Amino acid sequence: MANSSRGVMKLTADNLETYQPITKQTETTGVPYETVASLKGVQHLDKYDDATALVLMGEGAALDLRTVPLP
Repeated sequence: MANSSRGVMKLTADNLETYQPITKQTETTGVPYETVASLKGVQHLDKYDDATALVLMGEGAALDLRTVPLP
């Protein structure tokens, strides 16, 4: 998963129903995640195959489309 605030995050989907929903912006509840520091500037992320992701990364006009191994 990726977003503009935290970058690329890795989380497991096991037992998602057991986590409390986030109802306020300042809450720290929700699904635990790990930030993938090696993937900075990702603007779009999609699964390519079972072992690879396709990412559009960079800033401004300097964008790069590449495949990366899934962490």
